[in-house]
Amino acid sequence: MHYLKRMTRKNGDDGVSPVVGVMLMLVVTIIIAAVVSGFAGGLINGQQKSPTLSMDVNIANTGSYVGSGFTASVLAVSQPIDTKNLKIVTTWSTTMKNNESVDLSTTQSNIPEGNTFIGGNTSLPNSANVYVYQGMKTKAVTSWATAPFGMSQAIVAAGQTNPTDPIGKSSTAYQKPGWFGQYTLQQGVSLFAYPYGSDSGMAIAGAPGDAADSGYNGATQYAYTDGNYVAGQQVDPTQAVLGTGWEQLRAGDTVNVKVIYIPTGAAIFTKDVAVEG
Repeated sequence: MHYLKRMTRKNGDDGVSPVVGVMLMLVVTIIIAAVVSGFAGGLINGQQKSPTLSMDVNIANTGSYVGSGFTASVLAVSQPIDTKNLKIVTTWSTTMKNNESVDLSTTQSNIPEGNTFIGGNTSLPNSANVYVYQGMKTKAVTSWATAPFGMSQAIVAAGQTNPTDPIGKSSTAYQKPGWFGQYTLQQGVSLFAYPYGSDSGMAIAGAPGDAADSGYNGATQYAYTDGNYVAGQQVDPTQAVLGTGWEQLRAGDTVNVKVIYIPTGAAIFTKDVAVEG
């Protein structure tokens, strides 16, 4: 009798232990799954999302400053986008048509006419990419700006007193609301970067006494002219956005335009834009 009781007790213990073990493993598995799920969810929620942007972009080269340049109109955004969080990247390829255009760097001017010419530029927020010099001898910078410039009623109200002349007489320490990095993209905002008709940079159509023989004025079609124009040192807005040598582009060429959202590194806008004549 005592032997049977001992055997029954032993067999009962053996029957219970596996069940308890399985339950314990299930509990541990559920706990681990919950911890991993919570951790993964935290990572997902912590990732910053990129806004969306829709724009109509136009690039034209008529052979002079009249009607040429880069323009973009914001059609829609998922939320207002501060341009201090953006950079604009342009890339293009064409053939060298005139390697004597005075804006070309030494390396670019050494490209034989008819050969492939690859160009473009990156516009960074609040980073000077347009300069104005006082006198061709001293090369003293009197003002600078950041293209592409922004235009809207809100930007004008914020202090852009002369939207067609974004440089004006500003000092190197002052940034106007219409400069890239200072304004916000939202529906209705326009961006632009026009070439100068003179090397003074004081007016889009050229400054008195200079427009006749300098800048992208049409004196030589599809070329910057004037021996005083300093390649690589004095840049006009279109060069700042499209890169020096952009004047080699012709109708039918394409320029890839990307807008990068810096916090995430994502391209929120990309398009191959056909150049107009």
